[in-house]
Amino acid sequence: MENIELDIEVLRKAQESLVKAYNTFEDGADNPDICDMFADSCVKRFEYTFETAWKIMKKYFKLQYGKKEDELTMNNIFRFMEGYGFTDSWLKWKEYYKERNNTAHEYNLEKSRRLINIIPNFIQDVNFLLEKWDSIA
Repeated sequence: MENIELDIEVLRKAQESLVKAYNTFEDGADNPDICDMFADSCVKRFEYTFETAWKIMKKYFKLQYGKKEDELTMNNIFRFMEGYGFTDSWLKWKEYYKERNNTAHEYNLEKSRRLINIIPNFIQDVNFLLEKWDSIA
């Protein structure tokens, strides 16, 4: 990965922030006020962690593989991630994208709470992505 300038630490910090909010959400499950407050925090932190991940990957594919803007649709970015070993399933990232759109474009409490259920898997997939970065850095 020589000559490629990407600030992967931004993703690492976003991930840490999401994990911290999610752990607090789980710890406060018996207190509805804490649970609601940290559920909202988890949703927002999921959104910006997701945004950070795909933007870094888009930049990486441009710089490392010479991909053109028109090749880098959201689904293609996820497919490239799978093809280059940054995820084991592009379909999981497609699902994260769908859930992110459900919460980012329309505030709906039910959709937000449903998103909470995918956060543990998302955290694992971002960890996988970060481990891949660490192995090629």
